[in-house]
Parts: sequence; structure tokens; C-alpha cells
Amino acid sequence: MRAGQDAVAATPAGQPDRSMYLDNLGAALQALAEHTGRTALLEQAERCFAQAAADTDAPAAVRISGYQSMFRLPDHAGLPPRQALEVMETAAELLLKAAPRNLTRADRQYSLGRLASIAGLAAAAAVTAGQPGRGVELLEQTRGILAADTLDARSSDLARLRTRAPEQAQAFENLRARIDTLTSAAPLVPSAEPAGHGPDPAQARREAAAAWDDLLAHIRAVDGFQDFLRPPDLAQLAAQARPGPVIFPYATPSRCDAVILTSEPGTPVRVVPLPGLTENDAISQANRLLRARQIALGEDTSLRARRAAHNEILDILAWMWDVITGPILDSLGHAGTPGADQPWPRVWWCPVGILGYLPLHASGHHDDTVAHPQPRAVLDRVVSSYTTTVRGLSDARTQHPDPAADSVLIVAVAAAPGAGTLAGVAAEADDLARLIPRSQLLPDPTRKTVLEGLPAHPLVHFACHGYANWTDPGASMLILPGDRAAPLTVADISALQLTGSLAYLSACDTTVTSPNLADEAIHITGAFHLAGYAHVIGTLWPVNDATARDLTRDVYGQLTRDGSAPPDVSHAAHALHHATRRLRDHPGDEPPGPGQPDPKGQDWLILTSPAGGAALAWLLALQVAVSEGACP
Repeated sequence: MRAGQDAVAATPAGQPDRSMYLDNLGAALQALAEHTGRTALLEQAERCFAQAAADTDAPAAVRISGYQSMFRLPDHAGLPPRQALEVMETAAELLLKAAPRNLTRADRQYSLGRLASIAGLAAAAAVTAGQPGRGVELLEQTRGILAADTLDARSSDLARLRTRAPEQAQAFENLRARIDTLTSAAPLVPSAEPAGHGPDPAQARREAAAAWDDLLAHIRAVDGFQDFLRPPDLAQLAAQARPGPVIFPYATPSRCDAVILTSEPGTPVRVVPLPGLTENDAISQANRLLRARQIALGEDTSLRARRAAHNEILDILAWMWDVITGPILDSLGHAGTPGADQPWPRVWWCPVGILGYLPLHASGHHDDTVAHPQPRAVLDRVVSSYTTTVRGLSDARTQHPDPAADSVLIVAVAAAPGAGTLAGVAAEADDLARLIPRSQLLPDPTRKTVLEGLPAHPLVHFACHGYANWTDPGASMLILPGDRAAPLTVADISALQLTGSLAYLSACDTTVTSPNLADEAIHITGAFHLAGYAHVIGTLWPVNDATARDLTRDVYGQLTRDGSAPPDVSHAAHALHHATRRLRDHPGDEPPGPGQPDPKGQDWLILTSPAGGAALAWLLALQVAVSEGACP
């Protein structure tokens, strides 16, 4: 602490490093207060954080860090609610400056990961100030920032600009392409000049970023384009909630709520307090879930340890229902399972921060689905989808593939170097070929052939291994033969501009990303969504091979009316939902006993309820999430 005080004292006001020293000193004071119980030190820490945040000479990331730290203190900042909201609005505006376009994509990911808690803190400040609608706007502004770059290129604003001012539209597209090239991980085109005399990539990125700001200013000066590429307002966002509400649950030190966006005139946003939830609990349960998953899926795990892990996961799913999803669905009036002649209600989950690591759609008391008069599980009350932002949902709903182009590209990889054999892949591909006559099995699935084949097929089905890279989510990949040097990665898929109907990813971990980047959805499922597919079915966990085939056959059977019609992907969410419920309720044979051979040649991860009730297929409940854009 003394070193921090000396650094602040030795650095005059106006020096950019002073704010960093203040932020560090505040952190030291906070740690000492928590260790010693001297609450007066928290007041000193608060002053340090506030000064760091207010320093306009400081880098944006340091200022945001000051705001984060200040609002994570007990009774943060002592500010009146309205003033606290204004402070968080300033922090939200700084977020784009903290991850500017003159950085490489990897550097932008790193910067956004360090500042990930801003979204939840901003929403909490808006709710406390009595402005939940502003909270939804701030959640849109502070999440999905990297994806917004791609959505900008497909926006209706740009289409209007092409008609009204084609030269400026062309300049916009040229500059965006140049920035994409400059900010990729690849270097500039090699130069023949000696080292030290070639183009300076950093300077080129700075010049392109400055040109971008200038071009936006010129475009916004055109009559009718004042709001060109600005974040959507609440009225625009609420229009996307007509098919069903968009639910933003968040957890912060000061409060935990679900902000629900509806299409109700006049009051489109409602707040559901979640008093049973705390941020620490959310973090603890997410870590607990990851540990149990690791045990359950471990190759050397004993059957007894696996059963214990399964039961622990079921306990976590029940906890999620009790403190998060149950109160939310009750507030929406979804109190029971719809009757046979009733439509299933739709909801879109948009979890914020650490809650993105909890499979909300799978939460519930899955061991009492028969015994309890009103089943307490999300699966038994609503059809769920996920979306990272409302803007992303809006973009997906504008995708209109040619209805006559109903062919399906099947990418089936039973074996690849360095990956285990997937015995059910060939049968899964055969099932699809039988249900969809106009399907094409890619004969040589490599990165090159897949990228070449995708534009010609609005529907693509992958049956292969997936790999989630926690260190660099942009490098997460689908594993294809012969592509160890050039795999099919998130970065490759995100760069595509397609008009697709459905991407079905029957592969492991396709919806997994770094915890700090959960709000950016940098994973394989998100990449296909961003590439232009209205519907994407992905996985949250490793997929059991035989179960994946059963689920695939059921989903496509519903979409094609058992092969009698082309696939109707507008029912993708409902098909996935009902297939999942069937597999949960009828999981098949019992697992082999200890020491007995497995007749199906697979790891058993579906258990029968020890209480003799309904079958518990927790893996199935966890493994599938749908990120669906279009309305059913």
C-alpha cells in the first residue's frame, strides 16, 4: 500500500499513469480493509477508484476499471441512484474506446474480457434508478461488441445508404474490409523491404480507425442518416419481443434480477427480483458445475464417482430453478405444462456475465417430473432459445433463404488425426440422407471444401468432433481430416456472409467460450449465427455419440414430417425441445453394472432415478442449446 501511495504522490495530475496508480492503490486499500475489518479504508479506496474513473487523461480501460471497482464496493460510491446511472452510462460509452478498431481482434477480445462486468453493473444501476428500459439499452450497448462490427455490415442502414449515397456506401465497405484485414491475426502482405523499413501495422490500424470515425461523421451528416449504426433504442428492441419475451438475468454485488423485454405497449420492460441469488452463489455454482462435469466425463472415473457427479449436477439444476428460472417463469404466468391442444410459449434467454455459464434452459427438478402436480423444469413449461443480443436476434430474423433451395450439406467425420472415433457418425449421416433426399454428403471434408460448400446449401449438418479453446476462443474449431495446420475455426466461420436457414452442430462443446467473454459469444455456435444462419443448434457439453444420433433423427423427423416434406426449419426450436423431452423421459436401457461390459460400446451418462421416479437424462438436458433467430 505504501508503494501505491508513493506512486500517486510522485505522479502529477494530467499524467496518464496517475489513474492506474490510483486504481492499484484503491485495490490495495480494499484488500486491506477486507482483511482487517477497518471499514474506513473502504472510503479511501472509493475515493481512489472515483478519481481514477473521472480522469479524462487516463486510458479508457483504466477509467472503466475504476468504475467497476467503485461499483463493486459495499454501498457503492454512496451516489444517488440517478447519478449512479449517469456514471455507468459514461462507463458504457468508454467501452468502445477501450477496445477500439485500431487493435487486433485478439487484443480487443482481451480488453473486453477484462471489463466484462460492466454490462451487469450498468443494468443494476438502471433498475435501481427506476429505469429498467434504459437497462436493456445499456445491456445491448455493452455486450456483443465484436459481433456488432459484422452486423453493421448487414444492417438496413447500409442498404439505405447504398440507395441514397452509393459512393459513401462503397467507401464504408472498402474501409471496413481494410480494417478487417489490418486487425486480423495475420500480418500485412510481406514486403520486400528490409526489416524496420516495411509498413508499420500499428500505424496503419490507427490511420484506418481515424478514417472510420471521419467517415461515420460524414455519413451521419446526410439527411435521414443521423442515427446511422447507432445502438437501437427501446422501441426498436421491444419490437423483437413479439414472438416471446427476451430475458436478461444478471447477478451483481448490489442486486440480482431478471430484466424482461416484452412487446407490451407502454411498459415493455418488467423487472423480476431474484432475492435467492447472489453473484458469489452464481460463481460458486458455475464452478461446481464445471467440476462435476469434469468428473462425470473423465475417462478414469469410477461408476460410483460418476453417479455422485450426476447427482450433484441434478442438484445444481434444481438450485437454478429455485432461485433463477422458476421465479421468472412464474412471473410470466407459465405455471404448468401446456395441454395437448395448447401452443407452447416461447422465451429467449439472454443471460449476462457468469450466468451465461449456467444452462438455464435445462434447469429444474428433473427427478419429480411425474410425481409433482406441476413439473418444476423449464423444459416442461416453455420452449427456449438463446440469443447474445436483441440486435443479433433482429438480424437473424431478416435472413430469408430461397425457399426452393432446400438442399442440405452433411459434413460427417467419424475419425480425424488426434481425435477419437465416432462410431455413430456414419449412421447419423444415413438417417439424414433417408429423411432428406436432397442432401449432399461432402466426400472430402476439409477446411477448404467446407468453406466452398457452405454458400450453396442453406442447411448444414456437422457430425464431428469440436474443440473449445478457452485461451483463444477465436481458435475454437470443428475438427476435420487433414486440417491440423489449417482447421475450421470460429474466426473462419465468423468471416462468412451467408443467408442460411439452419446450422446443426452435432459436435462437442460448440457453445463454450472463455468465462470473461461469455457476453461476446465467441464460440462455434455463435460464429454460425453471425455468419448468417437464422437457426443454430449447438452443444454446451461433450456429446454422447449414440444419444446425438437419436436426437438428430428425432429433430429432423419432425422438421421433415418423417421424410415426407423438405425440412421446415422455422420449427427448429420446437423440434429440438420435444426431442429433448422425449429423450429425458425415455432414456432407454439401464447402464451396465460395475465390471459389466457395455453392450453399446459407449460411456453411459444417462441414469435412472434412484428414487424410482422419472428417468434423469441430465447430459441430454445440458448438452443442447439452440441459438435461434427466426420466429417459429
